[in-house]
Amino acid sequence: MVNKNFDSCASFHINNGAFFGRIVRLDKVINDIISRHDYPETLNDIIAESTALTALLSSTIKYDGLFSFQTKSDGPVGTIAVDVTSEGIVRATAQYDRDRINAAKALRKTLGEHEETPNFLGHGYMAFTVDQGGPDKTYQGVTDIQGKTLADCAMRYFRQSEQIDTFIRLFVHKPQTPEGRWAAAGLLIQKLPSAGGKISEDTDIEESWKEAIIFAESLQADEVFNADLSNQDLLHRLYHANGLEVSENKTYRFGCRCSREKLHNILSAMKEEELDSLAENGTITAKCEFCGEQYSFAKGELIKQ
Repeated sequence: MVNKNFDSCASFHINNGAFFGRIVRLDKVINDIISRHDYPETLNDIIAESTALTALLSSTIKYDGLFSFQTKSDGPVGTIAVDVTSEGIVRATAQYDRDRINAAKALRKTLGEHEETPNFLGHGYMAFTVDQGGPDKTYQGVTDIQGKTLADCAMRYFRQSEQIDTFIRLFVHKPQTPEGRWAAAGLLIQKLPSAGGKISEDTDIEESWKEAIIFAESLQADEVFNADLSNQDLLHRLYHANGLEVSENKTYRFGCRCSREKLHNILSAMKEEELDSLAENGTITAKCEFCGEQYSFAKGELIKQ
């Protein structure tokens, strides 16, 4: 069932436009992604949180193409990849070692409990990429994975690379029954560089910034995942006394960009001996890591004459 209050993002400004933010809440998108994979519950948790972060960050910039989030590390979850098109189409995948995930949880005695994403990533880096088609239209920011939470890691990137005061909170709702649904959400606030040192003649911007963060920290998970509350309802609860202005509302849906034609072009560019190593009984079968779609090709149709 589609919830009209989820799978969307609202933009807002507070304190006379000195601070701007985004709130993202995802339901169907998360469940569509998770249903495409046979991931352990811990990895579903990580994918849900990573997808919320990616949707949140992509909403803060204007681009015509693809925004992607990727991690590469030496932990039980070696790679996470999430991308969001400028039209709001989302997909996600991960590479992991199930035995190492189970061993890590057993070692820390956290079986059945939520454990923060960085604990499963280990040492490595995370990258944010904006690809608008062409080498001169691509931007990438990279930072090492440091922080107790995924939100901490992202805020560290903004602090060191972008030098923009940023506060991020991420939420994940785990189903309590096999028939239950996943959900994820995120809240971001940034201080606009043009705000200067004062919001008004008698208001200090640093004190107002601290207040905005305190209000954001007061947001509870049961509010975020309340299906009867809209994004605007939640923002009004937090910032109604701060000159709240809510504007655009972006929507999201799951989708994959794989196709038989794209895969055919990739495989047909390989050497014949490489195709031989992939073929079984003269047939090459490949599976999309994002959506699980399988494509089969006869080796003969891939060899260039």
